[in-house]
Amino acid sequence: MNFARLEVMKLPEKSSEAALTAYALARSALFKAEGLIGPAVDFIVNRRIPKTIFSDRELFKAASASMMALMNQDIANITSGVYPIEVLKPGHPLKHLARMPLLARDIVELTKRRRAKKAHQFSSEARELLDGLPEYYQRNFHFQDDGYLSNRSAELYEHQVEILFAGWADAMRRLIIKPLKEKFGLEHDGSGLTFLELAAGTGRATRFVRLAFPKAKIVAVDLSAPYLRKAQQELSEFNHHDFVEANASDLPFKDETFDAVYSVFLFHELPSEERKAVIREAQRVLKPGGFHGLVDSLQLGDVPVFDGALESFPQNFHEPFYKNYIQHPIQDELKEAGVEQVNVTTGFFSKCAFGEKASTR
Repeated sequence: MNFARLEVMKLPEKSSEAALTAYALARSALFKAEGLIGPAVDFIVNRRIPKTIFSDRELFKAASASMMALMNQDIANITSGVYPIEVLKPGHPLKHLARMPLLARDIVELTKRRRAKKAHQFSSEARELLDGLPEYYQRNFHFQDDGYLSNRSAELYEHQVEILFAGWADAMRRLIIKPLKEKFGLEHDGSGLTFLELAAGTGRATRFVRLAFPKAKIVAVDLSAPYLRKAQQELSEFNHHDFVEANASDLPFKDETFDAVYSVFLFHELPSEERKAVIREAQRVLKPGGFHGLVDSLQLGDVPVFDGALESFPQNFHEPFYKNYIQHPIQDELKEAGVEQVNVTTGFFSKCAFGEKASTR
């Protein structure tokens, strides 16, 4: 897909499966095309052809089938009313275009940083934010500029993730919504409910949950001030939001405050003990019988054909805690912390694990 067509990419007028499928495939094609920038830069800088998912025929076939399954699941959730078609609303095309030179520059710097194995390089803006942050957080996750600690990083992050997952990152994030709806009811608009989102980042998943529960109060927590500022901008059209800069393992909330606590793409970036501490804190602030859920990377054994890709992922992207994460099923860690009735679903390279806090007796 070329950029001229991006300007006319709009939501289908009707939520028919055919129209939604065409839209989703066109969107994916765009991000797949943009994904060719990274390998091209890698070849120019390192004079090598990097391995990608396309390098392994069987893996490519499995990934393609998994993408289609995720797309069909996402479309079914829209047509059945689990969440509205507005979750597919595209970003502004001119803003999309304006990010491309910045993305290209970031890819060049990322490639150099990865080659030199440097993961603690920060701009002056980012260095001012390092004091008081956990040591594990003070790094260039994915080798990206400034890690999660600058306005430029916050501006590029969601676009980068969509490129990484060929346009299916949003659909993976939305895996959290169906179990939330099953918990509170398909027709529930969120009235009287208070949700806590851990590691909300720029608010992408927050938007989707907000659209599904338009009257719920959502408290979005993150360690990154720049990312929370970006989330406030992105969600400025909505009401009933609070944005709190805080550590998910030491939350500034009273016991049994929230009806639901959830996170999206958090736990694979945490050291083992921090993962357990975050789960305990979520349990503390959750009301008895409340929803406790997360979406994160697949782990070893979830979809065996992808195990090799999971093991190689931290070699290409700076994810120092990922190896430990994929070896310890997150559903088991939830159960150890007292989460009951834990279920797991999967979609492409992600999984959703969810349950509830025991009700008082």
